Amino acid sequence: MSGTLPGGDVRGFYRALGIELPEWAAREAPAGCFADPDAHAHAHGDHDPSCSVNLESGAWHCWGCGAAGGAYDAALACGRPPREAIELMIAHGLATRRAGPPERAGVSRNSPSPAAAPRNERSADHGRGTATSRELAMGEQELAAAHQPLARLVWPPRVLRPDQARVWSRATPLELGYGWGRGRVIIPIRDGHGGLRGILRYAPSHDHAPKVLAARGTRLGLIPHPCTESSTWVVLVEGPPDMISARSRGLPAIAVPGDDASEPAWARLFAGRQVSVALDCDGAGRHATARIAAHPKAAGVRGSIVDLARGRTDGYDLTEWLAERENLGAQELRRALGMPGTRPRARVRAAGR
Repeated sequence: MSGTLPGGDVRGFYRALGIELPEWAAREAPAGCFADPDAHAHAHGDHDPSCSVNLESGAWHCWGCGAAGGAYDAALACGRPPREAIELMIAHGLATRRAGPPERAGVSRNSPSPAAAPRNERSADHGRGTATSRELAMGEQELAAAHQPLARLVWPPRVLRPDQARVWSRATPLELGYGWGRGRVIIPIRDGHGGLRGILRYAPSHDHAPKVLAARGTRLGLIPHPCTESSTWVVLVEGPPDMISARSRGLPAIAVPGDDASEPAWARLFAGRQVSVALDCDGAGRHATARIAAHPKAAGVRGSIVDLARGRTDGYDLTEWLAERENLGAQELRRALGMPGTRPRARVRAAGR
């Protein structure tokens, strides 16, 4: 697949993302910012169009917050996973299919100030390709400044889901070095040496914006990095919110950034450990569970699959599971999730069976 092609259906592509471009526009169409709408509402109290979309190339630029990119970046900013972003571009004639890593394919060469799309790091130790503060839209200094508002925040924040409010402890995100800004939890992604390689901004209760926004220049990785966890047994969960929930209840959890964002090479980071995979109860989650569980097996890591609610397909997740068991202690929860040497209570089976 190549870069953005001329003659594609730019209006149709953006319409598929939920962004209507006015018919009267001939070359540059105005739109509300879809990359960081919180920033505009916070600063201006409104959602006036501040973004310009080129109707020939699909490239866009927000004159309010400075965000910019191509059609691929627009899809990611609207919460579409990389594969879906690529398929949308192909469907609307903005790209053609080609061999090559999907995470890099489809980035527009016509972007006025290219925003690097979130990428999976393929090196096993997450040590290569670490994003610098210059590459990232948010660096170490800004992250440190965002840590203080989290410490002062009235707890639990009103933006949390009710089950998260029951499970999350303030101590967990503080200990992980997280921050707070514009109604979102700011989550750093670090490599095996502690270097900053990405920033995610999470808002659990957004109706008009993606729940997770990745800062420009972000490289995806496991959260937190497995080398920071000393336990010989870990629970692999879907997304940082479930990881925060699990760690708030004393479980050694590591998050994959999403159900389509796991790399086989990451399995080597769990060498010598037992891994219980407990992803969401829906089609995407169970498909990802089967795929992810095969990675540790291939790397010689012992693994098991935890089905939190057999038969459910509504996206039931670990946070909901923990909220329903708020009276259980950490040891009982570990037993339920298949910690070695205990008798599991949830449906747990060995990976690969």
